Amino acid sequence: MVGGLTMLFLGFAYIYKQYDPETSAWFPKCPMKSLTGLDCPGCGSQRALHQLLNGHLKEAFQQNALLIPFIPYLTLGYGYRFIKNPNARILKWRKILFGESAIKVLIVVILLYSIYRNVG
Repeated sequence: MVGGLTMLFLGFAYIYKQYDPETSAWFPKCPMKSLTGLDCPGCGSQRALHQLLNGHLKEAFQQNALLIPFIPYLTLGYGYRFIKNPNARILKWRKILFGESAIKVLIVVILLYSIYRNVG
């Protein structure tokens, strides 16, 4: 199963590296942006991913600043799934980074970012 997910991930990475979502009509558009004209917290993520995969960090940050720190954060969270028999230190950090309090902080950060990008 991990091999299949890896192949799927690599396939998506290839597509996003080769094709610019801003100019390719077949990438999905944000429903919130289409309906309300407002940017959701994820707006620009496809364009940012394209820029990242092509080595343009500044442009990626301009498209969606939240994506840059979220990629390593989500990768770490996914990686925790594969640790067999985690020790107390790993369990402590997993709780700190992905526990209930961390989720509440993430929700606040995402909401504030969404407000900022629509007001600013």
